[in-house]
This record gives sequence, C-alpha cells and structure tokens, in this order.
Amino acid sequence: MILIPPEFDSRGGEGSDASGLIASIKYALAAEAPFDTQNICLSMLGNIVVIEGLVDAPDAHAYIQRLAEDIAGEGRVLVRVVAPRVSRAERPISRSFLK
Repeated sequence: MILIPPEFDSRGGEGSDASGLIASIKYALAAEAPFDTQNICLSMLGNIVVIEGLVDAPDAHAYIQRLAEDIAGEGRVLVRVVAPRVSRAERPISRSFLK
C-alpha cells in the first residue's frame, strides 16, 4: 500500500487533503489492524486528525496512534479510543485469593 501524505500548505486544496488523509488512515486501519475497526470514527480538527471509538483490544490505542502518525506525521493525531473493561464476573479468580 502506498500512502502519500497531504501538503497542507498548498492553496485551495486543504479540504481535499484532509479527506484524503482521513481516507488513507481509515483504509490502513481496516487493512492492517488485528482488531475490528468498524466502531472507529475519524475527523479533522484544524490540522489534527481525531480518531474516536470503541475497540475490542486493550492495546489498540498505541497501535492506532503509531499507524496514524506514520501517515499524518508525529504530533498531528489525537486518539480517543477505549476498550471495554472486563467485569468482575467475567474475570478469572486468582488462585492466591483462594488460599
């Protein structure tokens, strides 16, 4: 996959650059992420890419941050994703607790 980072300094093309950047990150996540990305929403806030949503992997935040910064550039990505916590009923009982 070849991804071309946008040039935000060009005149008149910022809207198309932003949509291309969002599309590049979205498709890279869909193609490469080892978890479901259907509940992730991407948007732009100025020159910052905002990625929000719910994922099923506890380490997804770091993965998404790294992949998006590889495309958009370091410091231009804000990731707000959460993974649901396992409830106490679903957690395995620790053997040390039973002793």
